[in-house]
Amino acid sequence: MKYVNLINELGSIKTQSDYPLSHLNRYGTGGNADLVVFPNSEEELRYVIKLIKGKFPFFTIGGGSNLLISDKGYRGVIISTKNLTKIEIKGCLLTAECGAKLKSVVEEMQNNSFSGLEFSVGIPATVGGAVCMNAGCYGKSISDKVCYVTTDVSTYSTKECDFSYRKSRFLNSNEVIIKTCFNLRPEEYDYIEEKLALYKSFRKNPKGRNSGSVFKNDGYFAGKIIDEVGLKGFSVGKAKISTEHANFIIAEKGATSMDIYNLIKQIKERVYKLKQINLTEEIIYFGEF
Repeated sequence: MKYVNLINELGSIKTQSDYPLSHLNRYGTGGNADLVVFPNSEEELRYVIKLIKGKFPFFTIGGGSNLLISDKGYRGVIISTKNLTKIEIKGCLLTAECGAKLKSVVEEMQNNSFSGLEFSVGIPATVGGAVCMNAGCYGKSISDKVCYVTTDVSTYSTKECDFSYRKSRFLNSNEVIIKTCFNLRPEEYDYIEEKLALYKSFRKNPKGRNSGSVFKNDGYFAGKIIDEVGLKGFSVGKAKISTEHANFIIAEKGATSMDIYNLIKQIKERVYKLKQINLTEEIIYFGEF
């Protein structure tokens, strides 16, 4: 096995060979990875990256939102950041490790009477993934509150991150986001509570296994467009367009990544045929399709 030496060098850091990637993404689909590594601290993460970078193909996965993993799996090493959840507040600066969930970040923010990230409360993402894709909603984006981002290579100011709509310099880079610092402002707890309640009332994610919005709302509302062409509730295999919100695909029991991929393909074709609109995916395809 070509990973024996690597596993030995990793020592006490947890590893799993031939690991089902369906356990690491919100659709619950996808094949197996040759090896998955589960670092428990920033120091362990840096050590893992040092051992594998330039020697093995690798990819980093946080919460697995906006990610469609091939049924063929991945011939390489996956770094899971799910145990990297440390959050610290110093003054008006909140620093969170890449694996911390946005929900936890917002809770820590509120408990310390700070404001600024309320809009992100319903986004099903970790800090690393949210920063990489510049997640956002209701006209706001994560980049609005980023002070700096630290990767295995360097630390970048907000301007150096090259943020744009659902993009950053990290999206197609082999750099690994380690932690992010957010700039917040002091606010009364009750005021924050009211804002959170308002944003929660706006966001009603459909029931069932899904990975968030499938398509970008780039000058139009993708869900509205998909609904208008009569596709709400349409399915391919065990993948189904939500009847609650047409920009969500539900992975029913037994669904495969290829079911979801083919459904996305048919949505794009029908929308273009009837609306002459080229929908652009928000989700990332990982592996061979």
